[in-house]
Amino acid sequence: MKGGPIRIAIVGADEAARSLLEIIHNHPSIHAIGIADDNLDAPAMAHARAIGLATETDLRVLLKQKSDLVVDLSDRLSPAQKRGRTVIGGGAAHLIRTLIGEKLRSQNKSEKLLTAYRAIYNLSLELSSQNYIPRLYATVIKYATDLTETPAGSLAMFDEQQGEMVLVASKGFSKGFAHTYRWKVRQGGLTAHILNQKGALIVEDLRKYPQFDNPIFLAEKIRALAAIPLAAEGKIVGILYVNDFKTRAFSTLETSILQLIATITATLIERAKIMEVTQLIAITDELTGLFNHRHFLQRLSVEMARAGRYHHEVTLAMLDIDHFKRYNDAYGHLQGNEILKWLGKVIRASLREADIPARYGGEEFAIIMPETSAADGKVIAERLRRAVQGTPFQNDVLGTERVTVSIGVAVFPDAATPHALIDASDKALYRAKAGGRNRVCLAAGRHPARSHSLR
Repeated sequence: MKGGPIRIAIVGADEAARSLLEIIHNHPSIHAIGIADDNLDAPAMAHARAIGLATETDLRVLLKQKSDLVVDLSDRLSPAQKRGRTVIGGGAAHLIRTLIGEKLRSQNKSEKLLTAYRAIYNLSLELSSQNYIPRLYATVIKYATDLTETPAGSLAMFDEQQGEMVLVASKGFSKGFAHTYRWKVRQGGLTAHILNQKGALIVEDLRKYPQFDNPIFLAEKIRALAAIPLAAEGKIVGILYVNDFKTRAFSTLETSILQLIATITATLIERAKIMEVTQLIAITDELTGLFNHRHFLQRLSVEMARAGRYHHEVTLAMLDIDHFKRYNDAYGHLQGNEILKWLGKVIRASLREADIPARYGGEEFAIIMPETSAADGKVIAERLRRAVQGTPFQNDVLGTERVTVSIGVAVFPDAATPHALIDASDKALYRAKAGGRNRVCLAAGRHPARSHSLR
């Protein structure tokens, strides 16, 4: 022993023994000569083998080796085996166990905290890179449930105008849960209580709170929850929930993590909404609310390229208000603009969801109809023409006016480029005007022989 490291034999191979080995391994003043335990798969036995330390299931074999100190963490040594040896056991071994246990708990807490902070950092990076709001919602739920080890969670946004919550993302619930995507905020109910909270609301067992008889949660058999209001610029915009189907407590660390996630989420959702509105403004005609000329040209190129790839048709309709100059000359441009706004609403209400309406310029409008034949496009254009004719325009200045439109229809691949398709439908439009207005004309060479089922 003199001049060299202390030679230690360890008896017992549980987690405390493993931690002791980690402490003394490679320590210049301590040398572990081996470890003994009945169970070869015990935590410290596996660790000992990994670092090249001798492992024994027979305690007598270990005790035959020369050692300066025996640490008995199992209290297995008999009085005869202790005789003539320096042994740490009994109360001293218990003290070692306690100190090592405290070290392990502190280490585990630090590791968990570090893991959580890394995850939240990754979450902020992931959310910052997303401009698609539904994906952002789903990402938040995933991180919140993973970091709190809860089986379910949801995110609901607050519709202040309607006094309702709107479910925007969920995980771990029944299929019917998502169908209840709106619910009223009842005075005195659970949701109202959460919205009035400054911080997180933790409920370990909902059965102990009969006043929180939320029918949605009761139907899902939710037992415990943590709910955190999402606040942006001093206003509550939503609630983040994590839920369990059994009673459970949420630690201070878990609550802090959820509050941090809620803060990040609220800020980024507001930013994403602003970006979404900004992008929409950039592609929208301010007067009519339809897409603008630039976006129309971009979408036409995209749809024609896709149609060429998959051998589909794309139909384009160009539409013009009949005698629009007459309205402008008689009542001025401001009243003419009122007619354009009204027509934008009629167009939106008359088309399919997949159709792409745009203001092409002045009183001329364009409608892209993806995966639509010329015959089907003519049917849709006729339906729109009748809707315009059958919907009187009314305001205080013009009174009631019957507005009509002329429409020209052309199809890709008959016209192979965006410019050619616009030109073909424009020529069909002028033919409609020359033929008496308030009518639909197909591009030259096309006849509405057959109409496929409309989508």
